[in-house]
Amino acid sequence: MRLPLEGDDYFIREVNAAFENIREAYLKALKPQIIMKKANVMLGDGSVVQSDTFEKQKVMIFYQQLIESLRGWVTTGVSNSNTDDLHRLYCNIMQEVGRYSIHGYFGIQFHALPYYKVDKRVIEIQKELFHLADNATNTFKSMANRGNEIVQKELEKIGYVEMGFEELLSKLFEDQNLLADLGIKASMVEQEFPQFEDMHKRKMELFRELNNLLTELYQTSSVSIDYNKLMQGEEGAVTYFEIDIIRNRKTKERDSYINTKRVTKETTDQIVSKLNQVVELLQEIEKKS
Repeated sequence: MRLPLEGDDYFIREVNAAFENIREAYLKALKPQIIMKKANVMLGDGSVVQSDTFEKQKVMIFYQQLIESLRGWVTTGVSNSNTDDLHRLYCNIMQEVGRYSIHGYFGIQFHALPYYKVDKRVIEIQKELFHLADNATNTFKSMANRGNEIVQKELEKIGYVEMGFEELLSKLFEDQNLLADLGIKASMVEQEFPQFEDMHKRKMELFRELNNLLTELYQTSSVSIDYNKLMQGEEGAVTYFEIDIIRNRKTKERDSYINTKRVTKETTDQIVSKLNQVVELLQEIEKKS
């Protein structure tokens, strides 16, 4: 079951209060890592603009520091996931207290926006790509005219040149060998225009170089969001905790339903102590920021 819980027994009151402390401490500790700063970037038209971004590496270091400092918690390390321009950085922690399993998630959801680095080479590449496209169009027209000329001569040889379009199409459909032969002769036109292949190779080289000049700016909101807002794609800092009961350690079977009224005060205090450990660590990290 995911915190906060609904109800008013001792277990619910204590774990809800501890979770709220975690959420507050997490946001305070994370905020210095996502302070937005101005960065100069280039747009596709070559103009230079300023845009806001935070340092993704600082967030990764923050999570690494968090999981390395927690004693007794199991972690899967720092992870990330991307969906189009929506990105996540997060870490998971897990702790067992008697028959209960505590799972915690700390993450940030943000957008990654692509720009070009401020480099005059971007403009130079785009100019060359424009000229290549213009030359390729002219070369392609020449190739098409040459191909039509070759096909016309072949049709004259076999007496098909005076046929109407529909009759010629019918003949080609019936004579697959003739169709294949015309296709081969037409494709040989490319050999007369080697510059077309050269232009294609050059275009691919320029696109690769242009991709290497791309950079990303990261934007998020310094607000706390819950699990539902995380799934809805909102920006912000998210943490959620889940407490399950362990049904079978060998099979790792868990049950999300817990009769909170039957959890003893001793077990409740132990669980809350583990949660408070996270609060204290987050507060220590905040002080060092």
